[in-house]
Amino acid sequence: MVHSLEKCIKDIKNSKSIAIMCHTIPDADALASMVALKKLIKQNFTDENSPKLIDLFVDVDAEDISEINGAIIQGAELNTRHEENYDLAISVDCSSLSRLGKYAELFKNTKNNINIDHHVTNEKFADNNLVFVTSSTCEALYRIAKIYNLQISDEVCKLVYSGIITDTNNLTQGTITVNTHKIITEMVQRKISLDALNEHFFKNNTKSKAYLLKQALDSLTFYAGDRIAFMKLTKQDISDCEATVEDTYGIVNHGTEIKGVDIAILAIKQEDNSYQVSLRSKGDVSVSEIAVAMGGGGHDQVAAFHYEGLLTDMKEKLLPLCREELDKHPVIEKEALFDNSDVSGKSDQEKQ
Repeated sequence: MVHSLEKCIKDIKNSKSIAIMCHTIPDADALASMVALKKLIKQNFTDENSPKLIDLFVDVDAEDISEINGAIIQGAELNTRHEENYDLAISVDCSSLSRLGKYAELFKNTKNNINIDHHVTNEKFADNNLVFVTSSTCEALYRIAKIYNLQISDEVCKLVYSGIITDTNNLTQGTITVNTHKIITEMVQRKISLDALNEHFFKNNTKSKAYLLKQALDSLTFYAGDRIAFMKLTKQDISDCEATVEDTYGIVNHGTEIKGVDIAILAIKQEDNSYQVSLRSKGDVSVSEIAVAMGGGGHDQVAAFHYEGLLTDMKEKLLPLCREELDKHPVIEKEALFDNSDVSGKSDQEKQ
């Protein structure tokens, strides 16, 4: 296993056929990083003397991707294999080989493969593992492009911004650094249509999603002195609301928007009676190790896992792990956000 950005660029330059893939049930960052990487390669490493075949793969049919995220891949050919054996396979935004779904074998059997990701629980499953501490995989790709002075088109910028704002819930959670804000500033300077992208991803929900949110909130239960908010949905709920799986994205965040809640949980019962569980946290409370202990992974504030078994059994394992994490972070009185002592009329000596 290696960690080499230089080798990554060299392999891309030397490969005539490339398979790019992302995780199952793809979110906006997964889809956007996959398409953005293809555009970056086409724009910077392809010419008449060096043509490249680049195919995109994800273990889901394009028509099963929601209208909002589907806009990212509109016009892009998906899951069409033009080569039996590719020179290079690149996984983006995927923390483990198994999460590539039915394309895991294609990735594993490709002579050269690269793993580009930002999940802290990444399992380093490729020949070359590039795991960044960034808000999103899209931000990681942008930083790679800047390091190597690659041409970055406006379309790539739109994709990168889409990945950043959706993976951070509009810059409210996750790994947000000075570099994240610098990238957004650069896009403002380039006059990228950020307002339109914000509206598309955050002010474009369907009535079906609104009904689904109501179902989830109706199930809301609190634990650990109201510091844990637990919600549940079923496949039948999704069907009854005429919603899609992607309409469930973001619902768990409503738990952490409640005052006093530090961990929010959304458990979605699958058709095989297993559960897909999403975890969110705020402040210094981390859910990544909780997810790992339950067989999943993710980030400090955003994580998930899949559970085979009864909901009651899952809660008996999960809730103590959450309480253990909360015990590390006792509730303390928060400092005032604003200090108006300088307009109180008191002298500095009186304040002391």
